[in-house]
Formats: sequence, structure tokens, C-alpha cells
Amino acid sequence: MAGLLFTLFCVLFLLLPLLSKGYDSIPTAIFIIIITTVVCMVLLNGVNSKTISASMGTILGVMISGLLAYISGYAVNVTGYNMNEAESLMLIGSNTNLKIKGLLVAGIFISSLGAVMDVAMSIASSVYELNSVNKNMSSKQLFRSGMNIGKDAMGTMANTLILAFTGSSLNLLLLIFSYGIPMMQLFNTDSIAIEIIQSVAGSIGIILTVPLVAFISSIFVKKLKK
Repeated sequence: MAGLLFTLFCVLFLLLPLLSKGYDSIPTAIFIIIITTVVCMVLLNGVNSKTISASMGTILGVMISGLLAYISGYAVNVTGYNMNEAESLMLIGSNTNLKIKGLLVAGIFISSLGAVMDVAMSIASSVYELNSVNKNMSSKQLFRSGMNIGKDAMGTMANTLILAFTGSSLNLLLLIFSYGIPMMQLFNTDSIAIEIIQSVAGSIGIILTVPLVAFISSIFVKKLKK
């Protein structure tokens, strides 16, 4: 509960005010991600190898998601100006310091954080418990075990992320389907392109989080004491 309250505090009293004051979206989102991840992990588990591994894996996984989103958006010429709310935000920005550029990537940073954090903590906890039960397991064995455990989490959490993005744009998808818009034209619409970028980038971030956390945990659990 404390972690949830802190996350809400960061979003409502740090992220939104900072963005509205004109701070760059991507650095601001990264700052929020780092402090939210570290504080929530510490509140949940205290300071130990499990917390350090999960925090590092979460931050790296989310950074990968954002980087992929940025590259994909640049490749297909989709930015924050293509979002449905861009016109209203531009109007607000004309009277304030709000910057539209980078909001799309910042949104992907934030939206993928929960799923990536969940996967990271699951794997770190598993590796930590395996080491507690059998101190004779090597880092290599712990890494393999973490990867095996992570395979199940990858599929379910990636599906969760994709379905979440689908649900958020269900009305739009239904409207487009009802008009019988051709598939290629559908993929070329800004709204659908944004949803695809969000889903794919977030899913890949989750997938790559698994080996990252498994590797970091397998090393740290042997190097650091609780």
C-alpha cells in the first residue's frame, strides 16, 4: 500500500506538475521511473540483493522499451504531435510552457513500468529463494533457473500489456472495423501506429528484462549479503 501511495504521489505531484511547467518529457519520465522503482522496491523488501537486482532490471527494461519506442516513432514519423490529444495540448502549451515533443515516449516509459517491475521482482525473488534453499547453486545455475521461471512470466505479462493498450483504444478499433477500412490503411493511421509502437516496445522491454534480472540477480545474490 505504501508503494502504491508513493507512486500516486509521484504521478500527481511530480510528473504532471513538472511536465506542465515545461520540463522535457523524457528526462522527467526517467527521473520519475528511477525514484518510483527504487522507493517502491525498498518499501517492499528493504535494502538487499533482491531489491538491488529488481530495481536495476526494472530501470533497464523500461529504458529499453522507451528507446525502442523512440526509434520506432522516428522511423515511421510518429511523435507526440500524432496523439489524439495533441491539438488540445498544443492549445494549452501556447499559454503555458508545456512541451508536446517526447510525450509519446514518456507515456510508454510510464505505462510499461508496472509490468516490467512485476516481472523483475518475480524473477529476483525466485533467484533469491533458490539461493536461500541451496547455497551450493552457482551463479550460472541460478541464472538458468531465473530464465526458466521468467519464460512463463514473459508471455503472460506481454499479453497483459498488449491487452491493456487494446482495451484503451477498443472504441477506436471497433469504429475502424465497422467502416471496413483496409488493413494497410489501418496500420498507417496515427492512432493505431501509436498503439502498435506502445504494445511492441513494452512487450520487448518485458522480454529483455527477464535475462537482465536473471543475470544481475545471479551475480548479486552471491556477492551481496542480505
